[in-house]
Amino acid sequence: MFCSNCGKENPNTAKFCAGCGKPIAEAAAPAAAPAQQTIINMAPPTQAAYAAPAAAGISPKSKTAAALLAFFLGQLGIHRFYVGKVGTGIVMLLLTIIGYATLSFVVGFFVLAVVGIWILVDFIMILMGKFKDKNGLLISK
Repeated sequence: MFCSNCGKENPNTAKFCAGCGKPIAEAAAPAAAPAQQTIINMAPPTQAAYAAPAAAGISPKSKTAAALLAFFLGQLGIHRFYVGKVGTGIVMLLLTIIGYATLSFVVGFFVLAVVGIWILVDFIMILMGKFKDKNGLLISK
């Protein structure tokens, strides 16, 4: 039998609630089964509670670090390695090497121009907070 005052479960033969001491009515029906009761957790927040931005689509990577890497080492694709996009980082690095290796030919200028535009787009996306890491999470902190 459940107390109608505090909801504590008591033996069926109890006259008074073991939790609050109020008299228990004989004909009182159970208030609710324990599985149906709502339990409010009043515990202090744990470390997992502070990791909520990752669950909300925010990357743990730094926006400032990614922007600085793109600005200073963008031709090497270091900013892409930093956010975990290793494949495109390697492509960017190889295009830069090919561009400088063929610089005496006309092809090198075009390859380096493509890399330069790619870096500029990445840099602007990072500054706007629209750049994503390898898991698809936005880098915005």
